[in-house]
Amino acid sequence: MIDSMVDRAASILERRFLTNAFLPVVLLLPIVGLPALVQSRKIDQLVAEWSQFSIGMKAFIVVGYFTLCWFGAVILASQWRNIVRLFEGYPLWRWPWIDRVGKQWHEALSYQLGKRGRQHWYLQYSRYPPPREVLPTRLGNVLRAAERYPEQRYGAEMILIWPRLYQVLPRDAIDDVEGARSSMEFLLVLSLWFTAFTATAPVAVVLVKGAPLVAVVCFAVGSAGAYAAYLSAIVAAAEYGEQLRSIFDVYRLELLRRLNLPPVHDITEERRQWQALGALIGRRVLPTWKYGNGVAAPEDS
Repeated sequence: MIDSMVDRAASILERRFLTNAFLPVVLLLPIVGLPALVQSRKIDQLVAEWSQFSIGMKAFIVVGYFTLCWFGAVILASQWRNIVRLFEGYPLWRWPWIDRVGKQWHEALSYQLGKRGRQHWYLQYSRYPPPREVLPTRLGNVLRAAERYPEQRYGAEMILIWPRLYQVLPRDAIDDVEGARSSMEFLLVLSLWFTAFTATAPVAVVLVKGAPLVAVVCFAVGSAGAYAAYLSAIVAAAEYGEQLRSIFDVYRLELLRRLNLPPVHDITEERRQWQALGALIGRRVLPTWKYGNGVAAPEDS
């Protein structure tokens, strides 16, 4: 069973790598250069020169290009977490006034949603954390709202509990979470891809002395694509956040059982237990509880 779970996880990671990293890197250079080639009218010349190469040279060029793209994709895949944090707005702390303006804007929107009554409760629930914890971007607030959910409801700190909760999840739950996160990451990478197109394609057109209108169109198409991908990523982030909330609601007590902690009988006891566990993990504060069975928990069959 463990082998099958490892194989399935590897297949998910491989598919995630190919769609979220390798494919965008492979397509970036050809599509960025296409408008400039069309404007310079050198496509026929390039095709003629390519046909003159030997089969060995063609194979060498193709393999070399895909190898470079593979290494570029590996670098990109290693930065998935930083890409998400970029769109969450964390790097804006280097520019305090921009960070402050963004946070004040979203804090005001959060307060307005709170005043509209229960008919807008889902927007408040899915889009915003507590007003004083807002981030300067919409995506950041959607993800932070999900991260703060366990602490608000149960007193559990997601950043400390999630790596341990992940270990007790069934395969289907892991697939759902990874699939939702992969969709969000793909859209964020796509937004970055369009941003790179916006920054480079017009410059390439200008360098070959193409029509200014083509450069403007490239800029407009790239900007629109980047923004559309970002808006789609917000929707995907909301789905991912709901997966995290649901996972914690359904499997949190299983984690307590697997840790062999004393059983809880109401929400007050549960909150105290999560807070004590968080203090043990994050701050080395030893709890006073006794283990549920008085001994270490037996291995799960």
